[in-house]
Amino acid sequence: MDYNAAAAAYASGASGMDGQDSPFHPSYEDRGPTAPDRMFTAVAPETIQHLILAWHEHLSRHRSPRPDVVHVHHLSHLQSSVRRAYPGHRVITTLHGTDLKLLDQAQHISRFAARLGTPLTTLSAACAVPEHKQAILDRFLRDLDDLTDEERALAHATDWRLWPYADLWSVQMKRYARQAGHIVVVSESDRTEVDRLLGIAGDDVTMVPNGVDTTRFVPLNLTDEQRMAHLRRWLVENPRGWAPDQDPGSISYTEADLARLTDDSGRLRPLLLWVGRFQKVKRLDILLRAFAAVLKTANPTPALLLWGGYPGEAEGEHPQTTAQRLGIDRHVYFIGWRGHDELPQGLNCADIMVAPAVNESFGMVYIEAQACGTPPIATNTGGPASIITSQGESANGWTVNPDDERDLAATLSTILTDPEEQAQRAANAVRHAHRSYSWTTAANCYQELYEELAQAEGPTPRTQAW
Repeated sequence: MDYNAAAAAYASGASGMDGQDSPFHPSYEDRGPTAPDRMFTAVAPETIQHLILAWHEHLSRHRSPRPDVVHVHHLSHLQSSVRRAYPGHRVITTLHGTDLKLLDQAQHISRFAARLGTPLTTLSAACAVPEHKQAILDRFLRDLDDLTDEERALAHATDWRLWPYADLWSVQMKRYARQAGHIVVVSESDRTEVDRLLGIAGDDVTMVPNGVDTTRFVPLNLTDEQRMAHLRRWLVENPRGWAPDQDPGSISYTEADLARLTDDSGRLRPLLLWVGRFQKVKRLDILLRAFAAVLKTANPTPALLLWGGYPGEAEGEHPQTTAQRLGIDRHVYFIGWRGHDELPQGLNCADIMVAPAVNESFGMVYIEAQACGTPPIATNTGGPASIITSQGESANGWTVNPDDERDLAATLSTILTDPEEQAQRAANAVRHAHRSYSWTTAANCYQELYEELAQAEGPTPRTQAW
C-alpha cells in the first residue's frame, strides 16, 4: 500500500489515517507524539472501520486470481479485510508477540479503569494536558482505599492518552482471532499466551520459530586487530551513540577511550554486548547494575558495548545517566543504532551477548548471536527460555532469573573465569542455530503447513469451533 499521500497529508497537519484512501497502519507500540501511525488503542472505532474498508478495497484490487492460502501476519483489522476480499479461502495468521503484548496491556488497563469506575475515554481526555495529570489522577484515586502503592504508581506512570479505546480494542482483537483461520506462533511461550488471552487451545496452534540468515550470521573468527578496527569505526570514526535529548553522534570516543578496551598486555578485554532498544522491558538498568557489581571483582576486567537505542527513544532513565550515576561510564561504550547488515560484525566482536529482557516473545538476537558463535545470556522467560540450553553437554548459552541482578552478576563473574566453557558453549550455539533456526527450516515448516491446509476438505479446521 502506497502511504505517500497519507504522509503528505500528515505533514500538512491532517490525519494520516482518517479519510485517507491508503491510511497508515496503526502500531502495536507507542511511536511517540509525532508519529502518524498512532497506537491501536488510541484509534477510534470509526477509524478502524475505515481501515478495514480501505484494505478490503486494496486487497480486492490486487487479489490473486486462484489462491490456495492467504497468509496474514499479526492480529489486526486485516483479518476482517482478508475475509471480505477472499471469502471462503483458507487463512493462516502468524502472531509475533507484539500484538499479544498489546492485548495483554489493553486487558490489564481496561480492568484497572473498571475498578476506577471511569471510562477510558474520560481518563484519556482528562490527562491530555500532562501538567494537570497528577492532580486529576489523585482525584480519581482518592476514594479507592483497596489500591496498593504499586497500583497507584502504575496509574500515574501510565500515559492514558494512548489507551482511550483499550477496552474496545480488546474485544476487537478477539473478533479478529475468530477470522484468523489457522494460528501460528513463533514460540511455545506465545502458544500459552494465545490460550490465556484469546481462549484458543494450544493444540489448535502451530509453532514455527523465526529463522536467521545463516549465510550472514556466521562465526568470522576475527583477530583482535580486526575487532578493534570495527570498534574504531563505530566509536571513533562514525559515532552514533546519543546522549539524553541529543542527536546521534553526541556520544563519541577518542583513541584514548578505545585504548581502554585493551589490557596491559595489549589484548582486548572481555567484551560483553547488549543489543536492543532503550525500553523498560529490555531491563538494561538491571544489566548496568549487575555489570557494576562484576567490575568490583572481575579479573580480567570486562567492557560493556551497548548496540542500539533508537534515537530519541528512552523509557525511564537514559542508560548513559545510569552508567554515570553508578560510576561505570568509563567501561560502557555506546555504539548506537546501526543497520541490521552490520550486526553480524557486531556480534562477532563480542565474547558474550547479554540481554536480560523479560518475556520476550521470541528474541531474534539470541539466535543471531548463537549463529555467530557468541553465546547469549538471557532470562529464563518467554521465547529465549526455549531457545537457550543452559545446562549439560549441549549447553549453548546461559539463563538467569528475571529481574535478578545478583544472579546475573554471579553468572557473568563465573563465565569470565572459564574461557574453555565459553568456547564449548559457543560451538554448541553455532550448531544449534544453524540446525534449528535457519531460513530453510522455517520455510519448510510453512510449506508443509500450506500444503496441509490447501489439501484439507471443508473449512479451516480450527475455525469450525467458532
